[in-house]
Amino acid sequence: MTLCVYALTRGTSRVSATGIGGDRLRIVREGPLGAVVGQLPRVPRGSLENLRRYDRTLGVLASALPALLPARFGTCFDDIDELRFVLRSRRPALQRALQHVRGRAQMTLRMVVAPAPAAVEPGEGHRPRSQPASGPGTAFLRSRADAAARARHVEGFDPVRAAVRRWVRDERVEVRAGVTTVYHLVPRGSATTYHRALERSAARAGLRVRVSGPWPPYAFTEVW
Repeated sequence: MTLCVYALTRGTSRVSATGIGGDRLRIVREGPLGAVVGQLPRVPRGSLENLRRYDRTLGVLASALPALLPARFGTCFDDIDELRFVLRSRRPALQRALQHVRGRAQMTLRMVVAPAPAAVEPGEGHRPRSQPASGPGTAFLRSRADAAARARHVEGFDPVRAAVRRWVRDERVEVRAGVTTVYHLVPRGSATTYHRALERSAARAGLRVRVSGPWPPYAFTEVW
């Protein structure tokens, strides 16, 4: 048997649900943290049906728990002591992450947009006057800030972003095979209002956006 971790939550939480194999879920507590676990005969295969069951289980948990961090599919431990050791060693980061997603859900936006024009770096001796000469530390920080801005840039999306800014607590942008995906972390109770405002602003901006959610905050789980 293996201990399969479905999600992390607060140690005071309680659950009444079953996992992908009909396993009865319970919470392993370690101080202020709790891991929602079930026992399976072996590490589950990453089949389409298992992934769908996993998502359904997390949907049930997300509706019942105020703070939830989904675990990566197939996160398993040989024994409970190993799991508790991991929870202790990562306690500060996990507590911050749980606080960040508390009472919030993920909305997922997918769209096909034209690629942004490539940035042209100024040549040697052609530094813009608005950027005075600086040391290597400042240049490094400026390059990191520019890279972060480029990573978030979605052509034509700024009016939509502005229209839903009041509800968005965090954002992730991902581009794969010409499809841009934007993940927004919003208050659970505002998901419907957010959705309507986003669709109206996207229509005005001439963007074709497919919106889904609310989901558990999959895209905002970076520490597990």
